[in-house]
Amino acid sequence: MLTPSSVSSINPPVKRQEVVLTTNELVEKIQACSQDQFTGQLDLSIEYSRDQKWSLYFYLGDLIGCTGGVHPIRRWFRQLSHHCPQLPVYIATPESKQPRCWDYDSLATLVRQGEVTLRQMAEIVTGNVMEILFDIIQREEQLHHRSGVQLSYRPIPINSIEANVVSIRVYPLCLEAMQDWEAWQQAGLAKYSPNLAPKISNAEELRWQTSPAVYRNLTTLIDGNQTLRDLAVKLKQNPLPLAQSLMPYVQKGLIGLEEVKDFPSYSVKPATATTSFFAPSGNSASPERSQSTEVTVAYIDDSRLDSQTMSHILNQAGYQFLNIQDPVKALPLLLEHKPSLIFLDLVMPIANGYEICAQIRRISAFKDTPVIILTSNDGIVDRVRAKIVGSSGFLAKPINSEKVLATLQRYLPTSTTAQSQRWNTP
Repeated sequence: MLTPSSVSSINPPVKRQEVVLTTNELVEKIQACSQDQFTGQLDLSIEYSRDQKWSLYFYLGDLIGCTGGVHPIRRWFRQLSHHCPQLPVYIATPESKQPRCWDYDSLATLVRQGEVTLRQMAEIVTGNVMEILFDIIQREEQLHHRSGVQLSYRPIPINSIEANVVSIRVYPLCLEAMQDWEAWQQAGLAKYSPNLAPKISNAEELRWQTSPAVYRNLTTLIDGNQTLRDLAVKLKQNPLPLAQSLMPYVQKGLIGLEEVKDFPSYSVKPATATTSFFAPSGNSASPERSQSTEVTVAYIDDSRLDSQTMSHILNQAGYQFLNIQDPVKALPLLLEHKPSLIFLDLVMPIANGYEICAQIRRISAFKDTPVIILTSNDGIVDRVRAKIVGSSGFLAKPINSEKVLATLQRYLPTSTTAQSQRWNTP
């Protein structure tokens, strides 16, 4: 939750409520909080609309935090990944005693520790607010004012808020959010939320209607698990041009835009920029999990979003997770940690999965270590080439729990004699 606990722990009385019928009136009400130097919580909700509740927190008219809407954790992860790429991210289970760092106070702690700058924290708060303001405006416009936004003002005592909180001026953000919405609308995207995830609907037709390079880029990029906003951060661009580039394929029915679930809770742990471990809590380990708590599984992929998906799956299964995002540093880290199985993404900068797999097989310590190549290009040529460089198996993206766990059961069985099985697709 991106707001100070000193604020969120208070449950102030509702001062007044009203219904805003237009987007302009809504923006005016938000700006009025700034002009009136409001200190408190402004709750916004749309009647009969799932996941359409937001809260903006003010301190003397400036924004100090925000919560709510769809994908609050995914939104947080995007901003953290974009503004603080130096921080490896790991998932904390509910039983874990590690501090949860996807909230305001944990981020402030990292600022005090020197892991995050105050400017980075302000950028994260601003990014969250901008996405929320855009979503509020879009949702209100989509409803065509059939169901207005209900506002609840909850004043909070000034002395209950720490004086050193990050504060953001709301007026410029409102103007920027309105401009972003107008540009999104003028591009013909009004009915599409940037929280939707593109997914290939007809791969064969897409291959036929595009060049090999375009098809390869699309199948590598789009896996149905990443939203337009997620992909924009990954590609270091604005969601608008990305959405515009995909619309011709969406209109032809080759690519669909679907709703996806939010991420589980995250934590941030200061460590090296290339590795992070996902250690399960020993208190809640089931018999199945206890068999694998000493087993390390590596995942080599430059994508932080794919890494978080894999980490969640392995964490829940009780494996220790080694994430390597820089393929150049893969071999030294593999030699240091000696994983029992290696998942390897095929498409990466500088060195691809084939090259890394061949390098791994030249090291005697990994002669019998299962190496599973992951890719969106699930073709016979890729499979043959992967087998030539010594891959043990082939896993098609998108990553999901069922496929990953089936692979682990096949290549990391309890009986060592079964480890001789090779080249069988899970």
